Amino acid sequence: MIQTYQTKLNNFSLHNGLTSFMYLHEYAEYFSRLERKLFVQSHLKGVLASSLKKTFLTQFRITARQFNSLRIQLDGKVSSFMEKRKLELQELESKTVYLQKIISKKTTQKDQLHQKLQEIPQTHPSFSKKIKKFRNLKLYLHQKKRRLRNLQQKVEKLKLDASKNKIRLCFGSKKLFHKQFHLEENEYKNHLEWRTDWLEARSGQFLVIGSKDETFGNQTATYDLKNTLRLRVANYFVDKYGKYLEFPEVIFPYGQEWLDHAKVPHKGHTRSGRPQKYYSSITYRFIKQKKGWYVNATVERETPNVGTSNINGLIGIDVNAGFLSVCEIDRFGNPINHWNIQVPMYSRRKEQILASISNGLKEILDYAVLVQKDVQIEKLDFSRKKTQLREMGTAYARMLSGFAYSSFQQLIEAKAKKTGVKIKRVNPAYTSQIGQMKFMARYGLSSHEAAACMIARRGYYFKTEKPKYDTILSFPKNFDKHQSNFSNWRSLTTHIKNHYLFKDKIELLKADR
Repeated sequence: MIQTYQTKLNNFSLHNGLTSFMYLHEYAEYFSRLERKLFVQSHLKGVLASSLKKTFLTQFRITARQFNSLRIQLDGKVSSFMEKRKLELQELESKTVYLQKIISKKTTQKDQLHQKLQEIPQTHPSFSKKIKKFRNLKLYLHQKKRRLRNLQQKVEKLKLDASKNKIRLCFGSKKLFHKQFHLEENEYKNHLEWRTDWLEARSGQFLVIGSKDETFGNQTATYDLKNTLRLRVANYFVDKYGKYLEFPEVIFPYGQEWLDHAKVPHKGHTRSGRPQKYYSSITYRFIKQKKGWYVNATVERETPNVGTSNINGLIGIDVNAGFLSVCEIDRFGNPINHWNIQVPMYSRRKEQILASISNGLKEILDYAVLVQKDVQIEKLDFSRKKTQLREMGTAYARMLSGFAYSSFQQLIEAKAKKTGVKIKRVNPAYTSQIGQMKFMARYGLSSHEAAACMIARRGYYFKTEKPKYDTILSFPKNFDKHQSNFSNWRSLTTHIKNHYLFKDKIELLKADR
């Protein structure tokens, strides 16, 4: 399992009034400039990176390992861009198809309303109301058609770039680049002030790649047993700063034990069979932030064995906007414990939302380790739902936008690996409706806790529960009890959503015992 740990570096004085941070700043600026040159040569002019290596080593006076770090960082950015473009294209095409369906539906409504307006006299009491509705529909369709045209143009542009293999990278971020055209709105006094931020953003970090066949896992940045981080100075700066730069007493507040473990060599053999020492590869990324320079160390650590099972029960999690609902069941599928964890999401920064989710997941996984039970989560794809945000109303759009469901899945899977908890994704179809109708009143659960109970039960592959036929809620016409339970839940769920408000439905089900 690959993990990254961060610590802050201390600045110290060198000869002739120079400091260690001065070198980091100069090299980061130099590194970023070479990265842009490499991008132009390799991805715009089509020159192979392997043929450029010798030229870069001699012309720009860097080591082979420093060039490899340069190439790997650039390749990562390019591959990330191409993957993002692919996902963006899929999302835009999905939005286009969905918008076309909306336009077709609203056009039919407009035509029907227009027919009614022709049939009734203008003096009719409902004429003014219908004419207002007709004008609103006409304006609505006009705006949707404009949006559809814009989406189609974006799709065509992305497809054209993909066919020509055109890479559009903005080093320093496109968002910051466009701020120079609106200085006052972005609180810049003049263009020079913006340019300072722009240069900082383009040269605020550099990568030092590691390898297992190098001493202490990295030839350019060596982290020894005395916790001294020795950095190999680029040949271009040797006359000014010397060959090496040492940062003494570098301690990582988290993950120090894994970095210490990576310093210890283990015996191995080369392809020819000769014995050789090998280390765990450590890759460093030096990053400049407001409070100084930090270093991120990426190292491979052992993955703990799974210590949970489904023998004595399972734990289900229902993710909602603002909180997590948790339910623990025994091996027979009966709920034995349930609770909610508050995860504020509205009017908060992304980092705050992720921190809240992380704290909530830690509580759940610690409990899973304590009771030694696997955790079940929903197998959902929110990319499809996000394509419908504009058409689903502001409240629903706000919930999904701040939902961070993909972050939830990534966080829980990463944390589960560290703690040895097994995570399983289950089909969430009709879990809310079944939980509300079958388990909520019976066990005194909330609607969301009942859904979490059903998610946990799905981990045991129980037969789909029968609908509660003696309920106070109405059933759809032509409802056939002899069909499969899954099919009945589908028609029942659609009917209830169309005929009951959520609050009314919950109150009726609570009294329906």
